[in-house]
Amino acid sequence: MAIADDWTINYGTQEISHTSGSTVYTCNEMYSWLMDTFDELGQLDDDVPMSAQTPTAYSLINGWAFSSDSDYEYLSGGAINDTTNDDLWANIYTLGTIVAGSQIYIEQDGAEITPWWSTDHIDVLIKVKASGVEIDSSVITVYIRDLGSAFDFFEIDLTAGGRNAVPLATATDANNQTAEGTIATWTDVTITFGSISRDLNNGNGPQPYDVEIDCGGRTMAQVYERLKWACRHNASGSLNGNPAEFYQSADEVTPYTPIKVAPFGTFAGGTFFGARGVWLTNYAANQTFQLTDADGDTQNPPNLVYVEVTSLVSGDSVMVAVLDAPAGDIEKDTYTGAASGNGSGDPDFVVQESIAGDTPSAGWFRVDNGDGTEDRYSYSSWTGSTFTLNATEHPGGLGRTYNSAEDVWVPLLDLVADSTAESNSLIYSTDIPVRIRVRKKGIIPFEIDGTVSSTGLSQAAIRTVDNIVT
Repeated sequence: MAIADDWTINYGTQEISHTSGSTVYTCNEMYSWLMDTFDELGQLDDDVPMSAQTPTAYSLINGWAFSSDSDYEYLSGGAINDTTNDDLWANIYTLGTIVAGSQIYIEQDGAEITPWWSTDHIDVLIKVKASGVEIDSSVITVYIRDLGSAFDFFEIDLTAGGRNAVPLATATDANNQTAEGTIATWTDVTITFGSISRDLNNGNGPQPYDVEIDCGGRTMAQVYERLKWACRHNASGSLNGNPAEFYQSADEVTPYTPIKVAPFGTFAGGTFFGARGVWLTNYAANQTFQLTDADGDTQNPPNLVYVEVTSLVSGDSVMVAVLDAPAGDIEKDTYTGAASGNGSGDPDFVVQESIAGDTPSAGWFRVDNGDGTEDRYSYSSWTGSTFTLNATEHPGGLGRTYNSAEDVWVPLLDLVADSTAESNSLIYSTDIPVRIRVRKKGIIPFEIDGTVSSTGLSQAAIRTVDNIVT
C-alpha cells in the first residue's frame, strides 16, 4: 500500500496521523510524500509541514505535528525535530551479529520503553526531549538479555538527535542452556547487596566486597545460570536498588566497568570468574572460581581440595584419618591440650601448638582420655591454637575439664553418613596419607589407605554384605 493509504493529513488541526496499516515508512518517505502533496496548486495556500536538514534529519515546522507519539512507531531511518511542541525524536538502529530471535529492549530514565518492535535488529525513533526538556539527559541504554545467549548492552547519548548506530553482539552461551523454568526453581541461590569484608584464606586477609552470593550448596555452573536469570530481560524485582533487568555492576554510586555478557561474572572451563565486588559463599564441593574484590584486586582462592567418600548408605560410620606416614599408624598425637582454658562447659578447646594451615576449617577433633577412650567433638571454626565448638552439636560446651598433655587429633571425616556421599575440604599444602574406614553392621568393614593430593581425594566405599553376622 502507498503511504497515503496509511496516513491522513488534517489541514484544520495541522496534524499528520497514522490511521491504518502496519507498514513502517522511512522519514525520507514521509518527507517525500508531504513534499509531493504540498506542491499541488491547491495546497499553495498551506504552509509546508516538514523540512529536511539532511537525508536523515528532519523537522516538523509551521505549527504542524504528528497527532500522537504512537505515530512515530511507524517511522524509521531518520530523526525528527518537532518544532511545534519542542520535542525531539532521535533515530537509533542496531547492528552487529546477534542470535536470531533476540529481543532488544531499551531503558530510558530508569524504566523500559514499552516495545512496539519485534525481535532481531531494530530501527526506531525514540523521544528524547519533551516540551523543551531532555528526558534523562537524552541518554538511553539498549539491551539484549535473553537466556541461552551472552548478554550485551550499549549506552548512547542522543542529545544531538540524528541517526545513530547502536552496536550489539550476542552469541549462544553453551553454559546457559538449562530450561528457564528449571532455573527459576533454584531459589536457594540468594543475592545480598551491601559493603562487606571477607577473607578468602589466601594470605591476603579480609578484603572489601559489595554483594554476597549465597550459592545454596550449588555448583558454579548452576550459580552462573541463576545469576544470569536474575538480571535477564523482564526479570522481576530489583537488584542494588534498580530494576533487575538493568543491573550492571555491584557499585551503583561509582559504577565499575561492567561485564556486559554476564553482569555478576562469567563461566568458562569449569571456573566462575566473579565480577568486581562479588563474593561467593556456601557453594558445592570441588568448585573452582576467581574473585575480584571491591578494590579491583584479583583474589584467587587457596588450593582448596575436597576429601570425599562415596557409595555410602545412610547410617554408615565414616572416618578418614591422617596417618603418621604412608601405610603407617593413625596419627593420634597431632596436638597436645593446653595447660588451662579447657574447663567443663567451655565453648572451645585450646591446644599448645599452632593449628596447621591445612586443617579443615570445620570438622571434628578427638581428645585421648588416656584410658583407651576418646571424646569426640565437632568444631565450627579454628584460629591460632583454638578450636571453636559447633554450638548446635555441643550446646553445653566441653563435656568435662581437661588437663594439659591430653593427645588431640583431627580426622578429616568423622561422622555417621546421612547421604550417599560425605565430604570435607581443606587447604592443600602437601600430600597427606590417610586411612579410610566405613563400617556398619551387615557389611564387611571397608578399609583402604589413600593420599590427599593437590587434587583432593575421592574414594568409593565397597559395601560387601556380611553373610555371617546376625
